[in-house]
Amino acid sequence: MNSRPRGRAAPKAGHWERSRILVAGVVLGGAAQAGGATAQPAEALPRVEVTGSQLRRSITDAGLPLQVMGRSELERSGATSVAELLQRLPMAQGHQALTESVGNDGNGITSVSLHNLGAQYTLVLLNGQRMASSDGGSVVDLGTLPLAALERIEILGDGASAVYGADAIGGVVNLILRQDETPLFVNTRVTAPQGPGGGGWQLALGQGLGDLARDGHALTWVASLDRARARQASDRRVSASGLIRFRDPSGQERLFFNGSLRGAPANVAVDYTDAAGDAQSVYLNPGLQASGQCPGAHLDAGGLCYFDYAASVVDQPQVERGSLMASGVLRLGTSGFDWRGDALLARSRTRIRLAPYPADVAVATDSAAFTSHIQPWLTDEQRAGLSGATAYYRLQELGGRVVDYTNDALHLSTGVEGDTGGWHLRSALTWSTREQRQDHGSGWLLGEPFMAAVADGRIDPFATPGQQSAAGQAALAGAGVQGRYDTTRSDLFGAELRATTEPFTLPGGPAQWGVGSEWRRTLWRRTLSDVARSGALLSGDVQQAHDVQRDTLGAYTELLLPVTPAVNLTGALRYDHLGAAHDRLRGLRIGHTAGQFTSQLSGRWQVRPGLLWRASAGTGFRAPDLLQITRTQEDAGVTAGAYACPFTAANGLADHPYAALCWPGANQVEAVKGGNAALRPERSRQWSLGGAFEPAGSLSVGADLWSVQVRDAVQAVSERLILADPVRYAALYTTKYKASAGADALAVRLLPVNIGRIEAQGIDWRAAWRHGSPVGRWTQQLQGTWLLRSRYTVPGDDTRWASSLNRFGVDDRVAFRHIVALSSTLDRGGWSHQARLHWRNGYADQPQSENDCAVTTPDGLTCTAVQRRVAAHWTVDWTSTWRPTRSAEVSIGLRNVFNRRPPLTLRTVGAHMLGYDPRYASAEGRALQVGVNWRF
Repeated sequence: MNSRPRGRAAPKAGHWERSRILVAGVVLGGAAQAGGATAQPAEALPRVEVTGSQLRRSITDAGLPLQVMGRSELERSGATSVAELLQRLPMAQGHQALTESVGNDGNGITSVSLHNLGAQYTLVLLNGQRMASSDGGSVVDLGTLPLAALERIEILGDGASAVYGADAIGGVVNLILRQDETPLFVNTRVTAPQGPGGGGWQLALGQGLGDLARDGHALTWVASLDRARARQASDRRVSASGLIRFRDPSGQERLFFNGSLRGAPANVAVDYTDAAGDAQSVYLNPGLQASGQCPGAHLDAGGLCYFDYAASVVDQPQVERGSLMASGVLRLGTSGFDWRGDALLARSRTRIRLAPYPADVAVATDSAAFTSHIQPWLTDEQRAGLSGATAYYRLQELGGRVVDYTNDALHLSTGVEGDTGGWHLRSALTWSTREQRQDHGSGWLLGEPFMAAVADGRIDPFATPGQQSAAGQAALAGAGVQGRYDTTRSDLFGAELRATTEPFTLPGGPAQWGVGSEWRRTLWRRTLSDVARSGALLSGDVQQAHDVQRDTLGAYTELLLPVTPAVNLTGALRYDHLGAAHDRLRGLRIGHTAGQFTSQLSGRWQVRPGLLWRASAGTGFRAPDLLQITRTQEDAGVTAGAYACPFTAANGLADHPYAALCWPGANQVEAVKGGNAALRPERSRQWSLGGAFEPAGSLSVGADLWSVQVRDAVQAVSERLILADPVRYAALYTTKYKASAGADALAVRLLPVNIGRIEAQGIDWRAAWRHGSPVGRWTQQLQGTWLLRSRYTVPGDDTRWASSLNRFGVDDRVAFRHIVALSSTLDRGGWSHQARLHWRNGYADQPQSENDCAVTTPDGLTCTAVQRRVAAHWTVDWTSTWRPTRSAEVSIGLRNVFNRRPPLTLRTVGAHMLGYDPRYASAEGRALQVGVNWRF
């Protein structure tokens, strides 16, 4: 929970200084926990609420693996956002990066995931309170949270469902707002990459007024503005094209290309009946036949021109953020109670640019376009048996499709806290809301006017880019549409009351017992524009509005037993009742009610000054998101990757009804998404065992072995898995009617299911060494995560295990065995210099088969299989800070000092930029950072 710094009994300065010393100890690997008993008498340490417990205790008494990042570490990190900061942590794997919004249904959302379990298993709190999610479930969008408003971040790398209820299976991230008395300050920082595109600036203004102990009230406020400029994929060599030449493990030159069949001029499929009476199709590109070459941004492969879409997207979206935070406390006379309140108002806007519009267009066999462009290249047999033709077109004249995601967040939390009758009481009321508006900019078209213009010949899909007639250009402009597409809103209402007391005394001190109850209501709404409601977009489907809610009730108890001065035990038990989802639009109850008990037992043993052991074991659960339960089937665009048709003779499916919908080579496949009312809550078991050792005052080491097992895990089967095994996943195929082509297209259904089990196990380790030198005071910090196990059952078969450990797995992700961060800091006088190394190991790349045909011989004619390794990747950042006066601070630094490029990967799924994986490495390159902090 929120560790409030301004306790009633402690003077401000001493309280804060001790808290900061202890926080630093936790960051350095548990040194304060290992030897803190010798640094301060036990009675001098303040009791505060620590993340992972509802009881008030010294932070050194925690029996759980807690890490804390203080304000100075946040400022020196070089991070420009909360998401960037958290996603750099060695224990952070499996999150959603902002770049996944580029063609991967990311909706401009960023998240954090601990231990590669997924963002849905990591609970994110603001001053100890839940926030509205981005998806009607548990995933919090970090994009609206201001880094400048944070005093510190507490990270619990252990499950805590017995304390917080659902979702805290993988751990807890608690963002603590600034709450100290400080004069008016201004912080500003500018980031300028060496290469074109990207960069940005941050500006923050704030003040801390009053002190509770002295004045009976206090108020802290911070306002901030951030801007990040867009970077095009073509701005960096690593992502400039989806056409990549490389050498396979045997040294043979190979060509990788993940292009799109939809090009300009269009490729065409002609359907006909041959002389034997069998249905046949022939694919060709009239422009290539006529000129002998494909236009720019296309590749000639098998007589077709494939579009290099990867070069047309943004590599880093444009982002604008603004926020205002206020946190206050007021002593309520002589009642013994304080009123506390937090408020956060934030807005962020993310602009992404997708590839130009793809369109599948029916071409009438008696049209002028067919007669002039297609018929000359057909045989007599094909002309005689004509039955239809479809053009696969890319509207390059319109440029990329622009989408703006505007997120507004409002978080209000208030309550009273105090002592009465031997009990410490605390109440909280929370209202947290998040609204996202999706607006379409340039590049979007309405289906009906576009198809009418193609039918009457004004728009020619076989014209080369820039050669569309004046009538065609006018028709495209007339079919264009911009403005609001949809609005989603998530609300969280919560009320909580808890009480703690000291029922008896043990040899180690007073025992603490706490009880509490909690009520939450979660709502998720989606309202639609007329365009979305009617499916009027070109290639668009009818969208569904939503208005759903669910209530949750919880009751819990926690007991702390200081058995001896060196040993304490903590036990927690919680019961949660989950209501069924209520669809308020249709007046239906969807899903099931459920009750869940969770428990946790933890202990801490201070063997001697400088040596500490700790352990915990518990159970947890996670409720399916509202969308996962109630979402109706709706359009999800196309797959990120390009695939060969799975319904072929090679797979024994030549006679399948879907075989008639096949295509040549590899192409992106239509996709739909939906919910599953039969989903059950996920359940987990987890344990941890760790310790901290301080052999000398200047050296500390620590490690925690942890394990998590999840049952009935809810996940969607990945597109790659569905298309690789059409027999096993036959139920996840469907058709989607494409009005522009006047025909059905094959589609995959990305639906959530209780797939089975997830197991993860690893070691979080850390070390710190502090020592003097002739040039100043050195501090070295080394921390990492060693993933020992990361596996999951394959969807559809809970006896068949798969793993993504050090390989690109069937879940389309990588679980890195080793991620390491090293920082070295030199302090001398008013100067501080810090270098930071970030390293992660290499892994087996996404395998490419002959059937995938994403890798060919250099001439592009022969498909080949390849399995390569992605190299390990490391970068070094550096920051120097100068404090000429107590009120001024100037910093200068370099991100990615050695300008290292991301390692090559042949990934074909996920975000639409190719050549590297933006979830695991940045293409920013070397960047200069300059900052100024001023206190008035």
